[in-house]
Amino acid sequence: MKSGPRTSITAVVNPVSGGGAAKRQWSAVTEELARLGYAEVQVVESESSEHATRAGADSARRGSVTVAVGGDGHVRDVAEGVLSVPGASLGIAPAGRGNDLTRHLGIPHDPVGIAAVIAGGTTRHIDVLDVARPDGGTSIAVGNVYAGLDSVATELINGLRWMGPIAYRVAPVLAALRWKPVDVTLTVDGERRNVQAHMVVIANSGDYGHGLRVVPSASVDSGDLQIMLLHGNRSKYRLASLMKQAKTGAHVSRSEVEILTATSSVEAAFGRAVPVHADGDYLCDPPVTVKIRPGALPILVP
Repeated sequence: MKSGPRTSITAVVNPVSGGGAAKRQWSAVTEELARLGYAEVQVVESESSEHATRAGADSARRGSVTVAVGGDGHVRDVAEGVLSVPGASLGIAPAGRGNDLTRHLGIPHDPVGIAAVIAGGTTRHIDVLDVARPDGGTSIAVGNVYAGLDSVATELINGLRWMGPIAYRVAPVLAALRWKPVDVTLTVDGERRNVQAHMVVIANSGDYGHGLRVVPSASVDSGDLQIMLLHGNRSKYRLASLMKQAKTGAHVSRSEVEILTATSSVEAAFGRAVPVHADGDYLCDPPVTVKIRPGALPILVP
């Protein structure tokens, strides 16, 4: 659906995204928006995840086009605020380390392309994941929820920000050195099964890990959940070859990989404490219940 004219724009900028890249990115986008005739551009620098969510909600209530300037986790935080205002839409200026959601959506990463989408893009309604945490609270995810060896690796990645994108390749190897498969109780649309796994991925986009097609069958507007199980019956040291194949999604043909589909909900409990991550950030320890909210979030795309 093609969107109408936009006059008021509010950018919620994560000043630490991409090692400061977000502020530089938005400065360049603002120059291009000005060239296109958009002079009314407000900027809010987020101070925390909660502040980003509040800023997104405030912008949406004012009727502004809200733009999340940062990485996937920041997009999730701002999106949560935008979702509180029915009909409000979200633009994205990619400026993180991974930017996997924007790759999935085909959103440009250059300032000229970003400005063109904000000024006159199409609205695509994407699904949102609602995650029930064990503390009784709820969170959202726009890309993926995952736990296991990959979430342990993500913990390392977030501690190796100084390495840049190479951390996405180094951290899984380091995490594998101490990793042992975990017992998982997985309930998919009410059907329970017990497995031993290295990874459990509940996917909306299926893309993460800086360009990996981890669950290639997933799509953000499919209306269902795709679940990838990496079974624990094979050596963890096969991970390097699996990650290489995951660049194209070819790894799903391996015997240790299983893809499941859920139309309503997925519950995941683990036999030991394993961090659960959503869109690159720590969310909680298990168990979690993930449900899908089809077409809930209007996103500006080319």
